[in-house]
Amino acid sequence: MATIRNHYGKWQALIRIQGHPSIIKSFTSRTDAKRFALETEVKLRREDAGITKIKFPKFEELARRYIEEVSVHKRSHRDERYTILGLLKESWSSYPIHRVKPSTINRYRDNLLKSVSGSTVNRRLDVISSMFTSFKKEWGYPVENPVLAIRRPKKAEPRDRRLSDEELNRLIKGNHTSPELRTIIKIALETGMRMSEILRIDIRNVDGSTLKIPVAKTKPRVIPLTKAALAEIKNADLPFTLTKYALDKQFRRLCKKYKIEDAHFHDIRKNALTNFMKDKGLSVQETMLIAGHSDPRMLLRTYNNLEVAHVAKKLNQ
Repeated sequence: MATIRNHYGKWQALIRIQGHPSIIKSFTSRTDAKRFALETEVKLRREDAGITKIKFPKFEELARRYIEEVSVHKRSHRDERYTILGLLKESWSSYPIHRVKPSTINRYRDNLLKSVSGSTVNRRLDVISSMFTSFKKEWGYPVENPVLAIRRPKKAEPRDRRLSDEELNRLIKGNHTSPELRTIIKIALETGMRMSEILRIDIRNVDGSTLKIPVAKTKPRVIPLTKAALAEIKNADLPFTLTKYALDKQFRRLCKKYKIEDAHFHDIRKNALTNFMKDKGLSVQETMLIAGHSDPRMLLRTYNNLEVAHVAKKLNQ
């Protein structure tokens, strides 16, 4: 049912039809608003007439099924599950899946970009895209993937942020840091492990002074441990209870509390890998082994800037 109303000197057409998100658009004339409302209603009702034989479930219903049947088999299932649970809080999660249009995802993308980076938005869009692929290819629902029709945010330039010794000291020794997060930060500094790898540490994977990481970003790997790292892992209350997103949120909240600006948990990994090369004198190949990088360009691109000053110092010794 359409409503035409005068709103601050303009005529608004408001269309509400069951099973569709509300549509609102402003015009300078009442005639144009009525025409738009009529044409839109006819279009939507024709769409409904063509799909009355197919019963499309709501997005939220298939999202829960996806968690149980698809996501659970992925290495990243914990992170993906957390993302999907976040999607269920969106108003459009109650739409039938064929009503989740590119315009719906456009609005979702734009709202996210107000608070998180383009890379984070792209990761969440990847999850939505994977879900719609399953809806169509695995479960047979004739729906198009709305993510494929929208513009993706640009990838941000690689960060070159490292925390200062004083900032790290505040995070580790501060009264507001929980014991679990304090241990995680210390392990990150001593190992250069990714957040997701740290959260999956299993004491049974420790063998002498090495740690096996069975679920890594690319493939399983084994890393050497410093004495400090080994002590932290052995004394930790494992498994860690924090999820990746909960840890990230807690870390950002702590940084705000300690007045540490523009800091991400991943920045600690840069501190660690830079220290391996700069302070411990490890080669690029040795540091790649610890970092889990298969391409030296990845390591050099990310950690090169700080090394320039170090090399200059060595040249002048």
